[in-house]
Amino acid sequence: MGIKTFTWLSFASLVLVLLFSSCGGSGYSGGGGGGGSAPSAPTGLTATAGNQQVTLAWSASTGATSYHVKRSTTAGGPYTQVAVPTTPNDIDASLTNGTKYFYVVTAVNSYGESANSSETSATPTAPVASVHVTVNVLDDRHPISQYVYGGSYPKDTSTITDSGLSVVRWGGNGTSTYNWKLFTYNADNDYYFEDFSAGPNWDPDSTKFITDVKAASSNPLMTMAMLPWVAKGAEVASPPNNHWSFSVLKYGAQCHVDPFNTDAGNGVAAGANCDSAPTYLVADPKDAYQPLLDDTTTTCPSGQTCVYRNQWAAALATAFGSAPHFYNLDNEIDIWGGTHRDIHPNPTTFQELRDIYLMEARALKGWDPAAIRLGPVSCCWYFYWRSATGASDTTSHGGVDFLPWWLNEVAWSDQVAGGRSLDVFDIHAYPDADTGSLSTAQKQALATHAYRDWWDPTYNSAAQYVVQGGFSNEPLDGKPFRIPRMRAILNATYPGTQFAITEWSAEFAGGTDFSTALGDADAYGILGRERVYLASRWVAPDPANPNYLALKLFRNYDGAHHAFEATSVSATNDADPNLFSSYAAVNAAGTSMTLLVINKNPANAVTAALVLNGFTPSQVTAYTLSSASPTSIVASATQAWNSTVTLPKYSVSLFVISGTTANNPATTWDPNPDTVMVPAGGTVALQPMITSASGTVTLGTPTFDTGITFAVTQGSVSTSTKGAVTVTAGNMPGFYHYVLPGTDNAGVTQNEGGWIVVGKPAASFTKTGDGQAGTHGTTLNLSVTLVPGASGGTVTGASVLFTTDAGSLSSRVVTTNSSGLAAVVLTLPATAGTVHVTAEGPVGLGHPIATFTETSQ
Repeated sequence: MGIKTFTWLSFASLVLVLLFSSCGGSGYSGGGGGGGSAPSAPTGLTATAGNQQVTLAWSASTGATSYHVKRSTTAGGPYTQVAVPTTPNDIDASLTNGTKYFYVVTAVNSYGESANSSETSATPTAPVASVHVTVNVLDDRHPISQYVYGGSYPKDTSTITDSGLSVVRWGGNGTSTYNWKLFTYNADNDYYFEDFSAGPNWDPDSTKFITDVKAASSNPLMTMAMLPWVAKGAEVASPPNNHWSFSVLKYGAQCHVDPFNTDAGNGVAAGANCDSAPTYLVADPKDAYQPLLDDTTTTCPSGQTCVYRNQWAAALATAFGSAPHFYNLDNEIDIWGGTHRDIHPNPTTFQELRDIYLMEARALKGWDPAAIRLGPVSCCWYFYWRSATGASDTTSHGGVDFLPWWLNEVAWSDQVAGGRSLDVFDIHAYPDADTGSLSTAQKQALATHAYRDWWDPTYNSAAQYVVQGGFSNEPLDGKPFRIPRMRAILNATYPGTQFAITEWSAEFAGGTDFSTALGDADAYGILGRERVYLASRWVAPDPANPNYLALKLFRNYDGAHHAFEATSVSATNDADPNLFSSYAAVNAAGTSMTLLVINKNPANAVTAALVLNGFTPSQVTAYTLSSASPTSIVASATQAWNSTVTLPKYSVSLFVISGTTANNPATTWDPNPDTVMVPAGGTVALQPMITSASGTVTLGTPTFDTGITFAVTQGSVSTSTKGAVTVTAGNMPGFYHYVLPGTDNAGVTQNEGGWIVVGKPAASFTKTGDGQAGTHGTTLNLSVTLVPGASGGTVTGASVLFTTDAGSLSSRVVTTNSSGLAAVVLTLPATAGTVHVTAEGPVGLGHPIATFTETSQ
């Protein structure tokens, strides 16, 4: 689990109570003497709710010259005076729909004010909204990966099966120090750097975890630790075994200690401002840890008991058996200097994060040839772009943002090595938000729409540090556009690599709150629609909470393990995306459709008109999870199709629709890639390809946003021939959508859409040594000099990949010096002929390329 930046503030309520003294009766006696009196309290008060208003009426009080209307959001007050009408009625306007208001009225004349009337209440509501949902079964068709419905640490194995979790992750900070021999882990900065037994919701034995998850019909995702230490035996405080990193007895008084073990400190020296200005202590890892080594070829330090990764990997591989061998390469390695500072006291750097991943990922493949490796398991938005050392690390690596740099380094290293080390590009994706000053209602609203962060090109982050940006070279970096942005970078840098999100959640109002169920339902829909390969919620939903049922709507809506269909299709709507979402999928035969719609409005039902293009519905069964019934999925009777439905307020409705597809496609195809990054003014090639079945596809005329242009140069696609489409970017960085039609050999036209993410203009190279000639077998000096231009890059520390089609090079990947120079020596081949050498600059700087043509004589 990564660092969560949400700040929760509590506010004391200040209530001002005015005590009125009375003289000979109720109410304040104004003026002196006389036989008059204040009027009696009004009776018959009624409140009628309207749209953002409440209409009040009451019986007139004899002798009253005016009235005081008082309002509260709490039964019994305290009340705030909101109006002083002279007649026995009032309209209280500009209210918040969905909030319950409580009213009392007093009568007033020159002698004083009456007591309060009896209290009444009303909840203003907006008129029922109307939404149009349009499903097109031939638009944006693609498989939904069944691995997107994952979660970490479910309650037990029966809930794995019942909820339909498709992936169960063994992950989080504790797994970075897990000892597979002793079944222990160190809690590190999560809890006083103490060693504990794995549990209580873990299988302590990692191999048993795998077999139990498999037996529950799911797929395990393990974490392979990359830090060099694992926990000793579980701590014992009395008598002490001192299996914690920061002993007070050893290191002195500390800012905080474990209340249950007062010798275990937090590793911050005690002082007047220890929380705000910490002085970090340096631990001896041997106090709480044993060395973790790759294998026995490395000598175990004297007096230490060592644990070995290769032995652990072999045991895990046996446990995996025929299931996919999914491995996270550790957890949130970019913040080890905080989460695991007892054994990694320094901030992680670009270089370290590249080198440790490449070393351990390649070693893991040798220990378990079936390993599917996920990395770098990055924690959060800021660290996507910067290392923990800050801006200087970026500047000294060509000015390339961290994740684009890391991907580029891994891709080129794999190219040189001749084999992959990365199978799935993996990040953690908690929607960022500033929640400290928000009311409960605002947190609930945010929880239901925060996942716009993942997909919406118009959505500004709910965190100001993201909106203000300035720490990355990414286009429109105040608008996260997280999944398409990441996939665009990935497809441009390391094509053919899958994308995963192995931690996510947005429990702004708490896991038990119904807003979390609505948000989770939205997240599952987005993950399938946006082509994510694997995803795992932190943590798996608790069966006591409504969001557990949100997962079941996708995986086991009827208790018989029927699930959301597996081919995503377009499901658009004309509603406010903060208040409404829609997702659809069909089966391969075209005889069944699942349509999931989310009404996020807490106060009002929605009338939805459903249009299903390309699909003729016959019957439908609705499965509804709503705030009115948050502990169960309510199924309707199966009935004839009706295109107009009423969606309850604050609800998720799944419509399971049977019918027929008149023109089921003979084949399916993909733009390959659908989403990609390109520098401003640059070009990128799409290579449309058949993805299932056989047949042919003829590409049609694309449509696209202003700011990019498309040219189809090879319009015929078959199982043996890819198409060719050239995309040219304009000069304005941003996000641009396109639609590419294709008609298959059965005459069925599918429309595939995607995104072109346009970055800054590309850097360029000047080259030295082009056009040389030499005797075969001799050497030539070649070099390029990086010119960053408007790319946002710097000249120093950028990697350059050199490739030759003949002869050999002194180096393949060269880092530019302080002048931007990268040089290699070409040894000409033993035979005469022309030699071509290519120099490629970082994709994060627009992928500049220089070519050399040399002659071997």
